[in-house]
Amino acid sequence: MNKSEAAISFRELLAYTDYLANRWVDYFRGNSGALDINIGGETGSLRELVHHIFMVEQFFANRLLQKEPPAKLESPTLNDLIHIHNSAHAQLLNYVTTVAEEELRATRSFGSVGKTSNRKILAQSVLHSVHHWAQVAMEVRQAGFPVGKPQDIIITDVME
Repeated sequence: MNKSEAAISFRELLAYTDYLANRWVDYFRGNSGALDINIGGETGSLRELVHHIFMVEQFFANRLLQKEPPAKLESPTLNDLIHIHNSAHAQLLNYVTTVAEEELRATRSFGSVGKTSNRKILAQSVLHSVHHWAQVAMEVRQAGFPVGKPQDIIITDVME
């Protein structure tokens, strides 16, 4: 990357996904019924969608750190969900603060995708979370729950 190119760091993106996770965890503490919203499809409930978001964070952290994939929980509690996110977030944050540029460029086998770089895996991790948190907001709104404060990055203090 050109040094003069405007950029957002993975550390800032991880701060934003952590903001989103904590924003919604706080929301669910006050609106626990929202976790049981039926959203249809294979996911079923909003609880399962949140579980999916956090399990994918953990999956990508494990891939980058070359650990075994996590086991999926059946009917996770809010505390279970918080634990999964906190663990994955800490691992991803540690990874981005210690990884060398050369390792980010390194490629690895990744299922049907073939080979992909660690940079792309990291990018997919944060973008996957952001995508699904927008879906969570839509599902909460459509179910008639109060949506709460906006989740846009522009209102956060995760970056200048």
